[in-house]
Amino acid sequence: MQLMIVYRFLRKISDWTMSGFYSEVCVTGAENIPQDGPVIIAATHHNEIVDIAALSATIPYRRRVCYWAKSSLFKNPISGAMLTSSGSIPVYRNPNSSSSSSLPPNNNGSASQADLFRHTSAALVAGEVIGVFPEGTSYTEPGIVQVKDGAAWAAVEYVKVMNLSGKEGKELVIIPAAIVYTDKSKYQSRICVRYGKPVVVSEYAARLDLESAESTRSVVKEITAAIESELKHLTVNAPDWKTLHAACAARKMFWKNEDRIPLDKFVDITQRFVKTLSPKNEAMEIRQAILNRYLALLHFTGTSHSALEDLYPFVEHDKDFPMRPFLWPSRSRAGATFLLQLCITMFHPRALLFLPVFLVHVPGYITGWFAARMLTVPNEEETKAQFKAIFGGLGFAVSYGLLTRACVKLAMNFTSPVHSSIGSGGLAAFTEKVLQSFSTLCDSLAARHGSLKSTLSILVVAVGMTRSLWKWHNALVYVNYMQWKRFMTSFRVVTGLLLPPSFDLQADQLPAYSTPPLPAENPYIKRYTVEDPPRSSSALIGDAGHTVIQSSLRNADHVGPGAHGPSIPARKLIRHLFLARSAAYRALRSSDERR
Repeated sequence: MQLMIVYRFLRKISDWTMSGFYSEVCVTGAENIPQDGPVIIAATHHNEIVDIAALSATIPYRRRVCYWAKSSLFKNPISGAMLTSSGSIPVYRNPNSSSSSSLPPNNNGSASQADLFRHTSAALVAGEVIGVFPEGTSYTEPGIVQVKDGAAWAAVEYVKVMNLSGKEGKELVIIPAAIVYTDKSKYQSRICVRYGKPVVVSEYAARLDLESAESTRSVVKEITAAIESELKHLTVNAPDWKTLHAACAARKMFWKNEDRIPLDKFVDITQRFVKTLSPKNEAMEIRQAILNRYLALLHFTGTSHSALEDLYPFVEHDKDFPMRPFLWPSRSRAGATFLLQLCITMFHPRALLFLPVFLVHVPGYITGWFAARMLTVPNEEETKAQFKAIFGGLGFAVSYGLLTRACVKLAMNFTSPVHSSIGSGGLAAFTEKVLQSFSTLCDSLAARHGSLKSTLSILVVAVGMTRSLWKWHNALVYVNYMQWKRFMTSFRVVTGLLLPPSFDLQADQLPAYSTPPLPAENPYIKRYTVEDPPRSSSALIGDAGHTVIQSSLRNADHVGPGAHGPSIPARKLIRHLFLARSAAYRALRSSDERR
């Protein structure tokens, strides 16, 4: 039996990441994962190393997953040793790619692919689970853009190895897996790992002719198409960003608080909104623009819809309602709401219970925020969560270490030998001699075992204290974080409404804040113009793809205003936010009436 010490350690960190960064983790389709035997997990890859943590923490039966990892990660002695010890397999990018100039020429690249499949097949023969991200890179798009055929090639190569060896092995299955985030870069958001229906390789292997390269390629295409179809079924897919943003706005407004949406229904519910808002006609374009404007203003004011609805519930008005000031709260109401939220945030019993553990975790909050702000490309959503989790965790570790050290020192200061006068003669004299003998024995062993004993004691204290603080923190952080959002929303609203309307953003400048900013592009995504023929699913393994021409998914006419508006104070947009909410509700109602 393998000890897998490194893997177990990394998996424990993954458990902490899931339970600490996200407020809820849901797993569906666990029955599709066999308890033993060879398995290839073909998972979506939209959140960098957080995806690896999600799979490692949620896979049924706590099976070890041997991931395909970029070969560059193995060059560092420390990371290379950790990856090798945890069973990871190096993958070389396409040597013809401009981003891979440091790689060997083509022949060596083919040899590297052969090594990849040889190591993968050996792991599968041993009954391991292989983790593959067939999209080839981590990205943020309105749908699945590309699915490469590396997982299919690995399955075919395994079939060849088994046929050549003449051995009877357990049946290989490919499990498409979707890692779905409600808001992947946001702290205390939610995550659902959906394991899809197995792709049984033997059903395709029956059509495989080992002597025919054309037959092999055909089977690989079929397996890849099956993986892609299942991945799209498990995820949200919209034709463009306008439609996806409109669907997200509609979902927020329909549910008031998105955290009430059952995670196992989150994809289906969102996809229904996408389907409803997808038809291309003039009325739908206007409806999409209205919903996009509301979502954009929520973003630029740093406000959540659920907090806004909790504080100032929307009241239905007629389309031609003449009293526009009644569409937002009065200044007195906004002021009273702010004071109430301030009192709840500071003096509610749950806040007072949370305060001590909050102070302990403040360094982690600061380091996580600072890392996400300084180490990521602007609008690169898929790297924010990993830096928040990594550096936030380091900040927590430092806090726990310093607190443990302080507690140990405090305990040592309060612990001193107790001297008592012992009378002479009888039982007292005998007891004193016994104690002296025991003291001499302890002194003789102290030199040898004293440091070990002290270390073990400190370790026990550290583990106990860390576990207690972690449980305490996680039990109270969500409700207090939601309350903090309500407080900040009340603050932004009152500061915006206290100023006269003349201080608001002028109407001619509003279009720059009427579309949400798009995430940064990933250069490893192969993009196609509308004129290109339909994409085949048979891009070679490692072909990360060159950046071609703008994809229709990116929706070039949607890139401009929302992405390039200069930063302004939220108070200038508050009245516009309430007007946009009213318009969005009317647009949503008209959409329901048409259906």
